[in-house]
Amino acid sequence: MKQWALAAIFVAALSGCHNPKNTEIPERLDGLTALKTDIDKLSAEERELLAGYVLRSSLSQGLVGAGELTHVPKGTTIAQAIEQQRVFLAQQKTERERQEKLKTELQQKKEQQMTQMREAVTVAVVSKKIVPEVGRSGIVLDEKLEVDFAYRNNTQKQITGVKGRIVILDVFGDRLSAFQVSNDDTIPAGQSSVWPGSRSVRYTVSDNQDRKWAELSEDKYTVVWEPEMIVFSDGTQLNSAP
Repeated sequence: MKQWALAAIFVAALSGCHNPKNTEIPERLDGLTALKTDIDKLSAEERELLAGYVLRSSLSQGLVGAGELTHVPKGTTIAQAIEQQRVFLAQQKTERERQEKLKTELQQKKEQQMTQMREAVTVAVVSKKIVPEVGRSGIVLDEKLEVDFAYRNNTQKQITGVKGRIVILDVFGDRLSAFQVSNDDTIPAGQSSVWPGSRSVRYTVSDNQDRKWAELSEDKYTVVWEPEMIVFSDGTQLNSAP
């Protein structure tokens, strides 16, 4: 009788030492409820890792309903699932860090290129005005914003073309207007060229506030030069491409 009592105590002790992480994950999703007791013994982090592993395995195979297969390899234990999810998340973190590093490097390179191009060519507003377009009957058919932008070649080489965008910002830094320009006039070293442009302020589908800008004094707006490409007569060029 005493031996049976000792045996019972030994079995109970073994049961108490059961490691929930050694439990195998069932093959079907609706069988996961049987793991509740084991899952409750895990830490919050381990429960989250386990849930992430099962969900990832299921979704990777196009999970449809609760009775579907988990697509977890047969015999996979809770401990193995947790560890595999840890590895997966670590790999994801490493990949994100690589992508962020590449993004930062490309952004820095682009900024350096933009600085180099802005130093090579300076852009300024020479004039801006609203000009009415009057028909033979004297009726105003349209109103156009006419602008002249000056490009100065600050380099020691002759420029054969300048392409980019000119953005006009108000005193709050909000965009008022923008012009996509392509100037193929030859600009000798140390010289300037004027690029004229015009567009309707009456019949426009864009959100440009050209009329407002035309009436602003120089201290009420800022010109931002966003160069895309500068081509020199010797065949070399500067551009903002990565």
